[in-house]
Amino acid sequence: MFNSYFCINFYFPKSSTIVGVLVLLMVLGSTYSCTIYRSVRYGALPNQNDYKHFAQRQIDNNGAPFCFSYGEKEYKLGSTIGLTNRDLNSTNVSLDSLVQLHKTLSFLIIRNDTILYEYYQEPYSDIALLSSFSMVKPMISTLIGIAIEEGRVRSVEDRIVDYLPEYRNRSGWGKIKVRHLLHHTSGIKFTDGKFSLTSDNAKYYWGNGLRDELSNATLETTPDIKFKYSSVNTQLLGRIIEEVTEGTVSEYLEAKLWKPLGMEAPASWSLDRKDEKAMEKVFCCLQARAIDFAKFGRLYLNDGNWNGQQIVPKKWIAYSTTSDPSGGNKHYYNNNWGLGPMKYGSYFAVGLYGQFLYLYPEKNIIIVRFGNTDTSYHPNYWKETFLQIIDQLESK
Repeated sequence: MFNSYFCINFYFPKSSTIVGVLVLLMVLGSTYSCTIYRSVRYGALPNQNDYKHFAQRQIDNNGAPFCFSYGEKEYKLGSTIGLTNRDLNSTNVSLDSLVQLHKTLSFLIIRNDTILYEYYQEPYSDIALLSSFSMVKPMISTLIGIAIEEGRVRSVEDRIVDYLPEYRNRSGWGKIKVRHLLHHTSGIKFTDGKFSLTSDNAKYYWGNGLRDELSNATLETTPDIKFKYSSVNTQLLGRIIEEVTEGTVSEYLEAKLWKPLGMEAPASWSLDRKDEKAMEKVFCCLQARAIDFAKFGRLYLNDGNWNGQQIVPKKWIAYSTTSDPSGGNKHYYNNNWGLGPMKYGSYFAVGLYGQFLYLYPEKNIIIVRFGNTDTSYHPNYWKETFLQIIDQLESK
């Protein structure tokens, strides 16, 4: 039956096509029906407005925000920095023109705690909440690092069955360690299919049964064989956080990062449903101001220390931002951070449509960029663009 708890709360549109699809789906399972319904109604590909269709869990700030300062001379960088890229943009254009060319929703450049450049596309502004996609994954890895420091998780070498008893009696799952989830080398099967409606990717994003999806997950290979980036690994890290904290992932984020870092505004995390089985979509879907994502970057640039308080262990920051190709892990990716180019020591959180939190430690630079339905990922394009910006900052 079409018994999806979350989907049933939406009124049906009058479109005969959509109603016909819904009738057809009545014989399908709840999660798959919800996936089809939502994707037909709201569009198969994710976008910035999707979070408005999901239940939310609020993450409060502490009411005493940390504030970056503003530069004066540097603030005119938009017209003086010129950028070129043979791949997507063959002409030399100003930064102001580039951000508009690529449907940029927000773009921040911060150096030494000073905002040098700030752009928002209408109707977005400095107080708008922006929905993150995979750009949020390093926050989950960071919470695991904090949980290890607090003794809630003993080690990344622990087996996940030590924390998730539902997998103890399943063949092969006893070999999967916390490290494998962090490195995406767990061997758990997950289909992407560029948001094909039958893919796990679509069911995780649009569906209303994340706990069921995790329970029904199967193995593709043994751990430590190959790197396969997938949201099931991050979602399982979220389950571990639930178990070891006896609370929600949102509560742990609020206590360990959102309040200590002096975020400007409350955030929200999208849930898969509204009832007691609700779970955050921790592989994506954290809504926050662009400036507050920058503060998370500042924490990493300062080796996990926030104005004298060690929020994240320095050794966790150092390991997460350096290459470890062991066990099939990619040398350019670690603990959900992208790495490189290695010459610059830079690293970044990246998400769909060119979302970036790009960090350049040598020059203490933070770049935050949000886009919508344009240029897909294309990380190399944006990394080259960021390096061109940073090179020109040196002469300003």
